[in-house]
Amino acid sequence: MKKVAAALPIVLFFGLFSGSSRAQSRKEIAKQFAGLWRLVSNPQRLADGTTRQGSNSVAYAFFDADASHMCFLSMNPNRPRWKAETEPTPEEGLSTIKGFGAYCATVEIHAKEGFIVRQYDINQNPNAVGQTTKRWYQFQGTNRMSLRIDTPELNLPVVENTLIWERVVK
Repeated sequence: MKKVAAALPIVLFFGLFSGSSRAQSRKEIAKQFAGLWRLVSNPQRLADGTTRQGSNSVAYAFFDADASHMCFLSMNPNRPRWKAETEPTPEEGLSTIKGFGAYCATVEIHAKEGFIVRQYDINQNPNAVGQTTKRWYQFQGTNRMSLRIDTPELNLPVVENTLIWERVVK
């Protein structure tokens, strides 16, 4: 019981309750995912209890009409600009790569459990192609959702990482 009580404020802090307890089908969930999403926040809780925002704070995710495929792009907006327009130094090139994320994946929705599994078809990291990852989802209305990274995928000092998305509408 202690564990649940201690975790409750963190769950509330990260806004993971949607306010809806109605069970939804895979098809209904897929309709909610479909479309273009812009990252609005990436709160991370650290092992020492402090919080911070993730560094790749500019991001978009696109889910196709039945949410069976998705693509994702992110960047750290604070990457240093190159001194030469078309020829980065080795250090500039490395910061460019480290400050940019991209992948496309096949998606499985597990509606009863509240998570999606993504299998990477394309990934900036060649070692990730073919691997799967899990994200726990919650929708807050029709235009806001959160995706929480599955705990086994986190690297210390991060112990909780949630991506808060807003649907891109005209």
